[in-house]
Amino acid sequence: MLKIPKTVFLFMVLIAVASLGVEAYAELYQGIGPLDTLADLKKKYPNATFTKTNPAWAKETDVMYRITGQGISGTIIVKFYDSRPYYLKIFQEADSQERRSYFAKLATQEDDTVMVDWVRWLPDTPFPVERLITKHGKPDTSGFADDDYHPYKEWTRKGIYVRLTDDGKKVFAIDFTPTKKEVEAAIQRMIEKQPK
Repeated sequence: MLKIPKTVFLFMVLIAVASLGVEAYAELYQGIGPLDTLADLKKKYPNATFTKTNPAWAKETDVMYRITGQGISGTIIVKFYDSRPYYLKIFQEADSQERRSYFAKLATQEDDTVMVDWVRWLPDTPFPVERLITKHGKPDTSGFADDDYHPYKEWTRKGIYVRLTDDGKKVFAIDFTPTKKEVEAAIQRMIEKQPK
């Protein structure tokens, strides 16, 4: 398995961290953390079915998978940040054959070069939103989404966005987005694992 050098890894992570402004720790779903790779999730769920999806809104740096299987509650959808376009650019600009060869491999290797951006959980059966309010307290915001006018509640400091049924009483989807602190902690763990 090709290891990403620390400098390249940190550059990728800084892009992700720059977009986060929340300081609290996020609520993670099933321990799927920020900066986990597709390879990490395939190890975590070795018997799951991973189905790549291509939403209409996806950009060049977006990769999405639907994870299902026996023992998984509902469906897990994971959006990854894809570093391969960046590696392809470096490959094209590389000044040595060694660098060209190295970045050519990274530009074509999906499992280790896409990292978790956010996670969505779709439960098999909608459940009362009161359970989340009991667990997390009063939401920071509530309202209706601009894209499809569904009711929602959001705990911004915990990175939780909940899509509700039309009556506003049941949860049919939860988005988990890591906070800046969570990403920084993941960066530190990755740095500590890198060879000296």
